[in-house]
Amino acid sequence: MNAAMIEGIDDEVAEFLSVTTEYLVDRDPLGHLRKFLDGAEGVESFDRERWNVQAELGWMGIAVPEASGGSGYSISVAGRLLQVCGRFLVPEPVLSTVGMALPVLLAQDCAAARELLTRVSAGECIAAVAGTTEISTAGLPTAVAIRDRTGMSTFSGVISALDVPGADVVLTTATVEGGVRWLAIDPGLASRSETRTLVDGRRLSRLGFDAVEVSPSAFIGPVSTIDDAWAPVLMRGAVLASAWLLGISERAFELTIQYLKTRSQFGALIGSYQALQHRASRLYCELEVARSVVDAALGALDSDSPDAQLWASAAKARLGDLALRVTSEAIQLHGGIGMTHEADIGLYFKAARTANSLAGNNAFHRTRASKLLNISPRTEHDGVD
Repeated sequence: MNAAMIEGIDDEVAEFLSVTTEYLVDRDPLGHLRKFLDGAEGVESFDRERWNVQAELGWMGIAVPEASGGSGYSISVAGRLLQVCGRFLVPEPVLSTVGMALPVLLAQDCAAARELLTRVSAGECIAAVAGTTEISTAGLPTAVAIRDRTGMSTFSGVISALDVPGADVVLTTATVEGGVRWLAIDPGLASRSETRTLVDGRRLSRLGFDAVEVSPSAFIGPVSTIDDAWAPVLMRGAVLASAWLLGISERAFELTIQYLKTRSQFGALIGSYQALQHRASRLYCELEVARSVVDAALGALDSDSPDAQLWASAAKARLGDLALRVTSEAIQLHGGIGMTHEADIGLYFKAARTANSLAGNNAFHRTRASKLLNISPRTEHDGVD
């Protein structure tokens, strides 16, 4: 993606995005990603050295206030970064840390959150958020923290987190007296752990904690309701995940158009067949609409619009639908080769399914938007193709 093609950004941001794109082009992230697809499930699914370089480029601190060592840019700029990273399927946990953890930390006005923001911005800490793949209309995930008489707390419960192993800190909601608080906990303190490799190569771990003592400084932000605690993930996190999904969709579409222009069948380029042209045209139109929705959602967050919650759910519902549809169509238009391990398009097909599950999937946000509008949600394509 050429940064100059993005409307509404200044020269400094355009230069940042151009440098980011050049870095990724030179590093062959898809080839890098393939190394982790069949890797051992007890090891990290990314490269720490690359993570450190990305931090030096300013990725992790893009939306962190300057007082905490970041660049101080808006959420919109963070969204543009994730859109670029989505195009290249960056295996490092940028989506987990920038897309999920930063919204949580930025929403908490306390010393513990500022300290973590400083560490994340410097690349010293990889932060993940537990439960981001488990959000559903049935309820929001939480765990249990029981305060004892000495002022310490014992944390118990089972949580799930992406990019563990690898993450240094996992942010999880914990039930405390009077409501819910965010808690930053070391995943290494888990008494049991079960890790599996997802279809896109990322690791997802279920961590069990049995009465682990945590100090008061490990809690982040005030006591709140479960809905208020998860609001940053369901708004900012959902929009940032939508930007990532937009990048996936754009690149999958480009690869498909390139294939239609070069693959011959029965003595003609397959792109010359009208039926395939119509399918590609429909995807093109849907992509244009999706870009506008993501732009509107990012703008609503930047301006603290009262409709930001609605725009966030509208973006995640639409981009979840779109990414699943574009990558599925892309596989069909590629034919059998699209299902092979060597074909890049298959990586996008897999990545879309994991990214859609973060911060509430397309079905969850369709229902959420419908409730905000007081209408009945449609049920087609709910989380599936």
